[in-house]
Amino acid sequence: MRKNVHCGISISGGGLRYVELKKEGTSLKCNARAKVFLPKEVIQMESVIDTEALYLALKKLKKKIGRFGKVKAAFGIPMRDSHEGFVDFPRNMPFDEVIKSLHWQLDQYLPLTAEKAYYDAVEIDFPFPPKDSNQRESFRKYLVIASSKSFIDKIMKAITSAGFFPTALEPTSIALFRSALISPKDSEGLADAFDSKEGYLSFFLGDTISLIALGYKDDGIFYRPVMLGRKTNSEYLVQNIVKEIKFTVDYLNGYYPYLGINRLFLIGLTKLASELRDALKSAVAFPVTLLDPWKNFPLKERPRGGGWEAPLGLALRDII
Repeated sequence: MRKNVHCGISISGGGLRYVELKKEGTSLKCNARAKVFLPKEVIQMESVIDTEALYLALKKLKKKIGRFGKVKAAFGIPMRDSHEGFVDFPRNMPFDEVIKSLHWQLDQYLPLTAEKAYYDAVEIDFPFPPKDSNQRESFRKYLVIASSKSFIDKIMKAITSAGFFPTALEPTSIALFRSALISPKDSEGLADAFDSKEGYLSFFLGDTISLIALGYKDDGIFYRPVMLGRKTNSEYLVQNIVKEIKFTVDYLNGYYPYLGINRLFLIGLTKLASELRDALKSAVAFPVTLLDPWKNFPLKERPRGGGWEAPLGLALRDII
């Protein structure tokens, strides 16, 4: 693997997308991109159905990348093939004890038992209720991620057999959220959102599934996939997106009544951008901003079309 080169590959109904980044000092360069379309039977409702067909598509992608030997890359797991949850553990509990504890109580938070799942956890910055100082001082909040062992074993076999070396497997939702963190610093409202004691919403438009995420500082603290995207066959796509975002805002206001939402970022939009922003301005009580992480790169390095935020976020995994 070449020095300072980081690669990400997303797996979704829209196809396999590959992004290769090179870190040059404090800047990033997009060395290469590649895409391979997937037959419809491979992924249905954003869940992998046919791993043999996925393997064949991965072989095509490897050939398209055109490199000898194993290609090291972080892979994104389709949203419906992974699960995320948030769990409190005592502040003084060592991380290895956190993982051991999850073995006995994973199914309390996620629809999987530890015996049938691969799982991991990471500490996040979380806005505990301001009046509950004891909770903030006594506990840490962890994001817990899990997928079934049978699924991961099949995916790993397809990936490695096709000539790749997976440096990580993580949910596409996590990679999407990470991609937004490198948006140009002069993007409207971005600095204020990250520095605020309030939260901010991000909407990522996908091909067949989209994501609504609640962010706090640099961490995602809520992820909600919605089954609509740029390939949705509906003349009411914009209205349906607005409806899903409003529903999410109402839910979050009830679940986190102490946490305000100060902005909504729309990410990964192309033709729908202006129409959706205008529709949302009258539907939500906070500013709506278009955000494009790819604006950090020269025009010649930017991909055409949408759906490239997930592989970008995966390639950034070991950079930010």
